[in-house]
Amino acid sequence: MQHRRIALGIRSGRFHFLAGRFVPTAVLCFNLFLAVTVVAADATATNAADSKPGINYWGEDPEAAAVMAGAVNTDTGALPELTTVDEVLRLKPEEAQRGYPVNLRGVVTCVVEEHHAFIVQDETHAVFVINASSATPSPKRGELLEVQGKSDKGTFAPLVRMSRQRNLGAGTLPEPVQPTWDQLLNGSLDDQQVEIRGVVEEALPRPAGYPPQWSKMTLRTTEGALWVDVWLVGTNFEHLENYEDAVVRLRGCLFVALDPDTHQLDLGHVRMYVDSIAVDQPAPADEFSAPRKRAAELTLFDPQANAFQRVTVSGQILHMIGRDYFMLDGTNGVRFTLRQPGIKLHTGDLVDVVGYPELSGAAPHLRCAVARKTGYDSLPGPRNLSPDDLPNAMFDSTRVRIEGWLVSSRATPTNEALEVQTGSWRFMARAKMKNAAPPLPPIGSRLALVGVYAVQGGNPLLNGNVAPFDLLLHSPADIQVLSKPSWWTLPRLLMAVGMLVCALVLSVLWITQLHRQVEERTAELVTQIHSRQRVENQRAMEQERARIAQDLHDELGSGITEISMLATVAGSASAPGNGQGGHLEEIDDRARRMVTALDEIVWAMNPKHDSLMSLVSYSCLYADRLLKLANIACQLKGAVDLPDRSVSSVHRHEFFLAFKEAITNVIRHSGATEVRLGFRLIGNRLRLSIADNGHGLAGDTGPRSGNGLVNLRVRLGKMGGRFEIASQRGRGTTVRFYVPLN
Repeated sequence: MQHRRIALGIRSGRFHFLAGRFVPTAVLCFNLFLAVTVVAADATATNAADSKPGINYWGEDPEAAAVMAGAVNTDTGALPELTTVDEVLRLKPEEAQRGYPVNLRGVVTCVVEEHHAFIVQDETHAVFVINASSATPSPKRGELLEVQGKSDKGTFAPLVRMSRQRNLGAGTLPEPVQPTWDQLLNGSLDDQQVEIRGVVEEALPRPAGYPPQWSKMTLRTTEGALWVDVWLVGTNFEHLENYEDAVVRLRGCLFVALDPDTHQLDLGHVRMYVDSIAVDQPAPADEFSAPRKRAAELTLFDPQANAFQRVTVSGQILHMIGRDYFMLDGTNGVRFTLRQPGIKLHTGDLVDVVGYPELSGAAPHLRCAVARKTGYDSLPGPRNLSPDDLPNAMFDSTRVRIEGWLVSSRATPTNEALEVQTGSWRFMARAKMKNAAPPLPPIGSRLALVGVYAVQGGNPLLNGNVAPFDLLLHSPADIQVLSKPSWWTLPRLLMAVGMLVCALVLSVLWITQLHRQVEERTAELVTQIHSRQRVENQRAMEQERARIAQDLHDELGSGITEISMLATVAGSASAPGNGQGGHLEEIDDRARRMVTALDEIVWAMNPKHDSLMSLVSYSCLYADRLLKLANIACQLKGAVDLPDRSVSSVHRHEFFLAFKEAITNVIRHSGATEVRLGFRLIGNRLRLSIADNGHGLAGDTGPRSGNGLVNLRVRLGKMGGRFEIASQRGRGTTVRFYVPLN
């Protein structure tokens, strides 16, 4: 079966003495006997134990209570025999559990008789040995033994389960080791004899929640404070508190302290079976007889200073948190932690404080301090800090005033935490707010805060001027509101932005819907326009056909009729006064005019001639040919400089008829010998001027002056154009057409 190393642990609010290192047995019956014995011993120890949550004195597995035999591997095979403690401790847990044969020779340095266990130390190290047989008497401290057994794993280090022991007489106890701080923390001296020197800050015999055999001491060594659970072997417990403030040396066997849940080392906490307590320096009769120093002198050279030398510092209390106090001595801040509870000190009290100086923080810290009140005074004025002054550890534990913007606030179990921004720095201001206190300022307010500058974990040697800090406020009166935040706070801004985003989304949806409707309506309008264009084109085509038919009827129909009548007259021999030759000439002239009219109709219909240059060219050729027949000279001006613009067939036809009408009037009525034609483009209008050197017009040139002028106005009016006439008697006439090209 399994037995366990002596342990003190917590389960269900009770202490248990447990064992966690195992030893194999040879015979099943003997295993069963041991199981019954161990279970009975464990039950007795459990019933006698008191409760103390969170402590497992020996660090072994609380569930490793007596279990059935066979849990330890007894099949050692050809495993080599281990003859030194160092060989046993070098085994890995899985190797130690295999049960290596062990044959050791060493001195017994510690005996735990009530649990049949002891410590054997040879020239290499010390190991925990479990005596599983109650029939075998426990050895005495100082005896030289030869121990045989098997290795087994423990929760922290390998151990030996003894099957046989042989007393070799009296041995020599080894000199105790004076451990370093690292050795105390890493557990490398587990089970060894040690001597620890320090000042007893606190000594509690049989503290509440501890078993009767155990006491508690807080020992300040040269490297730090150490919590020691002690079992005083053969020593009176009643006057253990007399060692407080004395420099002592504890001698005994050292054991590690493990966390009962994680089985990891509990740093700064050890356990000892103490054989003796030697006093190197007794406690002072008057606690306040320690050398008096100013706060600024604590960091100066002092040849008498040492870790066990207490000092007295006077100052004024600025702030307190439990037993931790902030005090001001002149312009320098000091922290101190009271050793004794129940002393009532308040902000503003003048005090003398005695303690052990610790200089590893931003400001000196007096540990395990004792204080007495010497008076009271109003607090000194705060020091104003600018944003550039903030990250400076020299202000630790002093009273300062800082202006900044309130970024956020939250309630913690102990205080109200205000996050404040000043310049590029942010810090936390903490204040205890009572139920009747006024409400906190709104977020975004500009505040002036007065409190104690408290560096959080800042070491000036390590962090320089970038140590984080808290500002500790004494009351709500230390908060002054300089300005309230703008109405445009972040939540309101976000709300406004959200509303704008919603409006924008709705606008986008509405615009999208409107765009879709516009596209649909546009498609409908395009369809309607195309349909109307087809109708208009059809109507225009029908009108053009009707015009062509009218022209053909007017020009060709009348001409053919006239030719037919002339042919009839010419063929009648009895026609009086009409020679046949004259009629034939008239027929020829009429036929030529019909050909010309037909040419004009074809030219107007041909889309190749839908251009300005074609219109001007054709008009000039017509005028030149017709004027030559009338023996009238023709001059052309400006026709070459005209751009090539598009002109519809309707406009060309109407323009040409008006031009033809004007040329005909010149030939018939002007009596001119010369005609000057001028073409000029003015904007989108074509200006045509026809000037002759005839005898001019007499009197009125308005609408009643002749049908020719009326026809000109009608034709040009159809195109949206107009014409002008300028004439003087005997100096000719000038007719100007203004015709839009579109």
